[in-house]
Amino acid sequence: MTDEEALDILRAQGHFASTPDIHSGRVTVWIQGSNEAVAVECGRELHELAEGKLSFDEIRAWREDEAAIRRA
Repeated sequence: MTDEEALDILRAQGHFASTPDIHSGRVTVWIQGSNEAVAVECGRELHELAEGKLSFDEIRAWREDEAAIRRA
């Protein structure tokens, strides 16, 4: 699966997804029915989200952990 195919799947599920940011290697996905967005890494993380192997909550928790490590 390519990143574009994964983005197409997420968009078909009703989510809005930005174009991938070449500098950060992430794409922002806004969760359908909410005002929340999650920064998703392109590649495996994005593919697994589209396939239903990862949830938005799991990715959000990882981003929060990454932020805490950077602050430490």
